Amino acid sequence: MKDYKLHVPEGFKDTFGKEMLIKNEIENRVLKTFDSYGFINVKSPLLEYVDLYSENGIQKPDLYNLINKQGEVLALSNDMTKSIARFVATSHNNSRIQKYCYISDTLRYPTMYQGKNHQFLQAGIELIGKSNEFNDVEAIFLAYKTLKNCGVNNFTIHLGSSDFLHTLFNDFKISDALQNKIIDSIDSKDYVTLKELLKEEIDEEKTNFIVDLMLKGGHVRYIESLMLALKDYDSYMSLMYLKNVFTMLKELNVDNIIFDFSVYSYAKYYTGIVFSIYVDDIKKSVVSGGRCDNLLKTFGLDKPDVGFGMDIDAITTYCMQNDIIKFEQEKYLSQSDNASFIKAMKNNDQIRDEGIIVVDSHLDTLEEALAYAKEAGFKKVLDYKDNKVRILEVK
Repeated sequence: MKDYKLHVPEGFKDTFGKEMLIKNEIENRVLKTFDSYGFINVKSPLLEYVDLYSENGIQKPDLYNLINKQGEVLALSNDMTKSIARFVATSHNNSRIQKYCYISDTLRYPTMYQGKNHQFLQAGIELIGKSNEFNDVEAIFLAYKTLKNCGVNNFTIHLGSSDFLHTLFNDFKISDALQNKIIDSIDSKDYVTLKELLKEEIDEEKTNFIVDLMLKGGHVRYIESLMLALKDYDSYMSLMYLKNVFTMLKELNVDNIIFDFSVYSYAKYYTGIVFSIYVDDIKKSVVSGGRCDNLLKTFGLDKPDVGFGMDIDAITTYCMQNDIIKFEQEKYLSQSDNASFIKAMKNNDQIRDEGIIVVDSHLDTLEEALAYAKEAGFKKVLDYKDNKVRILEVK
């Protein structure tokens, strides 16, 4: 019989040592960057009422939920954008512009297109109050700067538009019912099904045009070619908007952007610009976000919003694998006899004030301390004996 006391549930893991140090450092850098842009840190509860994460009265299939003693159905934190939206709607803050940020553990049952982790640490921002290209540029640029400040440089920003896709579908006279099925196939990247669905209502030329949108992407010449092809359609204006955002980001020296209309988010409440950021050697996006101007309306507040979420766990793994964040802090092991214990505690505290880590071993002999120091990577051992101290190099 399996002893569950010695295991963690599938999709979860312990974090310690170097990985924990790097993760904490990334968290600090992320929050420092957010703070420098004036975003206020919000800590939402780990448990919310399940209604928060329900869509049209239907619970999302990736929820972790439970029933409390009052018989109420609760869900573990699943979607921070909705938690922040709930907070904004109930905070009685009527400011024209509201900027909030967060770092929080999020729990989801994964789909076949996601990784196996059920718990991941997510950071993000929500910029509430205006709907224009300037706020969109700020959100994307902040994501760019945050990754840079974490030491991550090799990444590509994939820029798309939910508004463009929906307007294009309307331009091509695709029914609302079919549009929902099409979006599902795009979300799951099932382009065979996408093609079959499109053939139900539009001709082969338009079908191939939309399928090619999902399979291709490119830089500014690519979107200019799309603008030329759609100059007589309403969707042309969405492309112009995207190009304006691209131009402003280019002027901010953000040059790692490609237009990608297969970008679609885990959440389906995006109404305008959508973006994902991919780092070299990581298959899934480390940042995803966009504009969701209708989200707060479902909470009784008519305010536009743009934001993004950042996968801190994925960034931590990348930084560890590529040795990006280094810790060069000196670290000593302290060993003392009984008579020297108080002297060692006082002296070690003074050394710590100088920025050096001192670990008290409490082992029985100096030989044990030296052996442990070698195993654990200490460079020096402080040997306290008869109220005197020797500094021994570990070989």
